[in-house]
Amino acid sequence: MIYFFIYLFLEIFVSYEFTKIFTIFGMFFEVIGTLLLGIIILKNLNFSLAENMMRVAKREISQQEFISIGLFKLVGAILLIVPGVFTDILGILMQFDEFGSFIARKFLPNQTQKNSFDDDIIDVEIVEEKK
Repeated sequence: MIYFFIYLFLEIFVSYEFTKIFTIFGMFFEVIGTLLLGIIILKNLNFSLAENMMRVAKREISQQEFISIGLFKLVGAILLIVPGVFTDILGILMQFDEFGSFIARKFLPNQTQKNSFDDDIIDVEIVEEKK
């Protein structure tokens, strides 16, 4: 509940400061512009998912990062549709793969599964002396 109030305070404060600098017309165009941007991102989300599937195939990112990046792009696009300057800033940040990967590594648990067969292997090096 406290996080909601922190978010609400930041949203009102940032929107007020934005309106103070760019006037009410600037705020209107910002809301309309980010609404259209969010809709465009939602329509083109499958292209970025295909690109990230190629990154998984090349083992550049893990499967967990792939899922979280796709989720972050979806949530970011929805945040761009919601009116408010602070939510738009968060929505734009969530469109970058690096930001999604960073958040995924930082906050999501690492679920790499070990193969139980690998635990039984002992790597040994044999050195023979010549006489």
